[in-house]
Amino acid sequence: MNGFVQLASWMYLMNGLSNESLGSAFVALLHHYKASYTLGGQLVFLQFFGFLLGVGASSLIVRRIGYRHTLILASLCIAIAQIVTAMLPPMPILVVTCLINGFGLACTQNTIVASLMEWFAGRRAVVMSRMEVAFGAGSLIMPLAVSGFIAWHHWNLGFYLVGIISLVLCLAWMFIPLNAHHDTHVGPRDAHSAVLTVQGAGAKTLLISVFVGMIFLYVGLESCMNNFLPSIFISYIHIRASVATLTVTLFWMAMVIGRALTGRVIRSVPYSRFLLISIGATMVLFALLALIQNPWADIVFVFLLGLGMSGIFVIIMVFANHAFPGQNQRVTTLVTLFAGLGGALMPALFGWLMDHESIRVNLWNLTGFALLLFAMLIVIMRIEANRIPPVASDGPHFSS
Repeated sequence: MNGFVQLASWMYLMNGLSNESLGSAFVALLHHYKASYTLGGQLVFLQFFGFLLGVGASSLIVRRIGYRHTLILASLCIAIAQIVTAMLPPMPILVVTCLINGFGLACTQNTIVASLMEWFAGRRAVVMSRMEVAFGAGSLIMPLAVSGFIAWHHWNLGFYLVGIISLVLCLAWMFIPLNAHHDTHVGPRDAHSAVLTVQGAGAKTLLISVFVGMIFLYVGLESCMNNFLPSIFISYIHIRASVATLTVTLFWMAMVIGRALTGRVIRSVPYSRFLLISIGATMVLFALLALIQNPWADIVFVFLLGLGMSGIFVIIMVFANHAFPGQNQRVTTLVTLFAGLGGALMPALFGWLMDHESIRVNLWNLTGFALLLFAMLIVIMRIEANRIPPVASDGPHFSS
């Protein structure tokens, strides 16, 4: 399975590039189309609406045509969307490309994650951290490349770059061998984390609801950073657009470093303790950004935010699968679905807030979202410590 993991990592790299392609060129794109932040937020929403469609369809597609052909289709969707976007089409066509790009991203992520959660039990966080490092590397490279393209007055070349890489990966999936039972248990393993024991369908519904709520908030926060961080620095600190784009590069540089470390740290630190430190640091750093309006200090805070946020998504996802053994496909689909919802709704809301509130107020809004994420973790930790009694099962059921 080493070949599958390596190619899956390349797909995650491409996903990182594609995920950042819109946000990195956001200011230039809005200027070209003479659009407001509100419309820009709606484009981000449309991309994640396509993501939601992909989440719902990917499992059905896998059952019909298998993992290999699903990933070929996903790569092709992203390639078409990125290349057409690079041509700067009329707005109605741009709307369609945003939908197609989101669809391809969801098919890629849901298919790869579901297979890894199933095939690498006991090593999920270690293996998934490799995927997240690759995703972070793509998210790091894209803003850096687009910054150069902006300086050369060809800011749309980033979309061509992603499209070509996607086409190459589409061809690669035609030849990679897939063997789900080969070497999946060989290698470093996650630190022991006790299975969360809850009794009753109501308690299980509460538990999965908290997990997907955390995913919703985290992905929403990350998407706001991806798409609005350069705009925040342009308006808040008054720096040039080409330089402001590099703040996303700095953020993802820290994310890549943090995710590489996550694969090692999680071998000795339980899931809940890791999240407590990471989410707590994220909350404090957003507050410091709101309090201190200094270019160098804010750049340091952005880097530390990248480190703090780097492992949150993968550990929440692995923790959720760990809490519901034997339900990997269902849990992964729910996690991916709410990741898409968070990535769609929160940037749309934040785009509206950027048009109507000051940057400082919006930074406090981000702090509040991080505080809510921290509160949800406390609920999980109380369940882990068996301090929450079973909930009556007269509500919706999430049975094991």
